[in-house]
Amino acid sequence: MSDNNLELQISEVNRKLDLMLEEATVQRQNRETITDIVDDLTIVGNDAFKGMVEGLDNAGIELDFDSINHLFLGFIRNIENINMLLMTLENVTDLMKDAGPIIKQIGIDSVDKFNEIDQKGYFEVIKQIGVALDNIMARYSREDISNLSENITLTADTLINLFDPAVIKKANNAITALKNAEPEEVEKYSLWKMMKDMRSPEMKKGLGYMMTFMKEFMR
Repeated sequence: MSDNNLELQISEVNRKLDLMLEEATVQRQNRETITDIVDDLTIVGNDAFKGMVEGLDNAGIELDFDSINHLFLGFIRNIENINMLLMTLENVTDLMKDAGPIIKQIGIDSVDKFNEIDQKGYFEVIKQIGVALDNIMARYSREDISNLSENITLTADTLINLFDPAVIKKANNAITALKNAEPEEVEKYSLWKMMKDMRSPEMKKGLGYMMTFMKEFMR
């Protein structure tokens, strides 16, 4: 091995030793710094704890260290649940940020729809219905309203029967007959003629209809 190679190797070893010494020095300084920080925090923590104890003592509050220890252990045991809760809150916050524009658009659409309904007069109709109900309540007693509610089924049946096509047709025929039966054009009937016409099929059917109607009406 030549002298030059030997010197190079020695120089390389010295360089690595210098680096190791520098790294060791940095680590020692870091440890010293950490130690100083821990010492400072310990002093501050002790002072804060003493101050807190004195303040609680002056306020007449006694610390239950068993309860505090139990609370701390419970916090440690539930740290995963707390993390899940924080993640849930974060997800809800993100959801609200994403849903914000949608909610805003829904609000705008709702306002426009209510404005459209108002322009069409629906709210005025509802208002008039309210006025009508107020008039009904002022005109009729609670007993009358109660009777109406008790007979609402019968009232509904009456209305349904009233609008039955057969009933409407019969009512229309009766109105037409009354309309066409002008007094000056009605034929005069004698007792004999009336008795004679009573034997006609039309009169017999009419009398039968009237008798049936009276029987049903008087039930």
